[in-house]
Parts: sequence; C-alpha cells; structure tokens
Amino acid sequence: MKNFKYLLIMIVALAVSVSSCSDDDDHHDYHLEYVSVISADLPDEFIYGRTYRINVTIELPNSCYFFYDQYDYFYEGTSRLIYPIAHVDDGVACTPNITETTFSIPVQALQYEPYIFKFYQGKDADGEDMFLTIEVPVI
Repeated sequence: MKNFKYLLIMIVALAVSVSSCSDDDDHHDYHLEYVSVISADLPDEFIYGRTYRINVTIELPNSCYFFYDQYDYFYEGTSRLIYPIAHVDDGVACTPNITETTFSIPVQALQYEPYIFKFYQGKDADGEDMFLTIEVPVI
C-alpha cells in the first residue's frame, strides 16, 4: 500500500509538471471582429422547401485579418441578419493590403413570406449598424 501511495504521488507530480509546460511560441493575442460585406449573390426567388447556397463576399482591411467561415446568423421575423466574423491578430505588424474573400451560407426556404437578408456593412457615424438589404420572394 505504501508503494501505491508513492506511485500515485509520482504520477500526479508528473501530470502537473507536464500540464504546466507551455509553448509560448504558439501563443498570440487576437480578437474577433465583424467585417463588412461587399456583395451577396442570391437567386431572384426561392422555391419553398429547396436549399440554396448564398455566396457572400467580404472585405478584410489588412493582413492581420483572417476569415475562417465564421458568421453570426440572427433571425428577426422574416429577416435574416448576417454578420461575418474575422480573427484579428493583435500586437503584430500589419500590412495595409485590403483583400476580399467569399464564403457561402446554406439557406433552406421554409417560409412563404419573402426573405429579407441584411448583410452587415459596418457602422455609420452614429455607431448604428449598416446593412446591404436584399429581399427574395418565395414561390
């Protein structure tokens, strides 16, 4: 039993020492930020019950912005608010090159009312969200 206690203490000590080691070279600071939609490619109409892929093009303002197909998708009545999310590296030198990237969103037409898509385009002078608004009827 005495040997078992020593073995258990050694295992716990080893586990603590291994888990406390970190590789600081892989650590970097970042934050997530909504980025502006430039355009969205939607059909002229939806057919009820069908699934569609909406292509959305966004703007990344500099080399510190990365897009990993993340976005917030909110329901507001018959409206859908889409906010693309970028990963932004903090504390590193960024080059001022603006890039565009396109991603797609699956949408299944499950309502008979027209869909109103509101794609985030930044904030106005008063800090209010601005949107590219596109309405798609359902047949």
